[in-house]
Amino acid sequence: MKKLLAIFILILSIKGFSQDNYFLGKTNYCTPEKGDSKEMFQGAMAALNFPKYYTATSLVLLKTIKEDPKYCDAYFLAGYYLRLQNLDKEALIMYYTADSLAQNKAPIFKQNLAVQYMKFGQVKKARNKYEEMIKYFPGDPEGYYGVANTSLILEDYDDGLVNLKKAEERYGYTGTVKSDVRYLYGALYCLKEKYDEALPYLDEVYSVYKKDDHYLALYALTQIKSGKSKNDEKLIKKARKSYEKIKDKNILENISKKLKEEFS
Repeated sequence: MKKLLAIFILILSIKGFSQDNYFLGKTNYCTPEKGDSKEMFQGAMAALNFPKYYTATSLVLLKTIKEDPKYCDAYFLAGYYLRLQNLDKEALIMYYTADSLAQNKAPIFKQNLAVQYMKFGQVKKARNKYEEMIKYFPGDPEGYYGVANTSLILEDYDDGLVNLKKAEERYGYTGTVKSDVRYLYGALYCLKEKYDEALPYLDEVYSVYKKDDHYLALYALTQIKSGKSKNDEKLIKKARKSYEKIKDKNILENISKKLKEEFS
């Protein structure tokens, strides 16, 4: 379950909040030593709109790094391009180097490195990066949101809820971002077995996630548990309908076990 939860919720944290401005190409956290390095960097930023040039652009960035080895932004962007090409191990190395060179000045580097760590199941390392974000950038919601995400795997749900509340307070956004936060509240409460608390949050985001098996698994379990505790036959009936919509009944290991106990 842990790996799957990391994939279906943690990757949501890569959706840019603090990232958007950086990808305008105007921000650099390290000063390039060679005169044409920044020009190469800005050209690589522009090339993000043209996937057919990703490989060539990656090579340009790697050449820039070789010639300007302290230019952390070139490392980061190289990592970003490598990730887009599913070269995750190589991307991890680039992200790590970029974060190290930036000396705690770049929240976007820490965020992307944390998500990359999660892809390899290195949850504690990801948590450390999110905690560094909180330490050095306390006004940025991403660190708190990341800690909440890792709580799904590290199972310190109370800490996750505290941090999620702090993230929510710092977000000034609506739409998908808000839905992600509400979904995460529901997931944390469900995993904490606080089903009555989880239900309103999962109800709220139904229209957004109703076709997602992970969501449906959490939703069906929350509905059946809450329904039985209240002797609410209407809610129990809804739970059965939610369960029937799950295509992969083994999607989340211990959740699936609980579901089978309830619905078999």
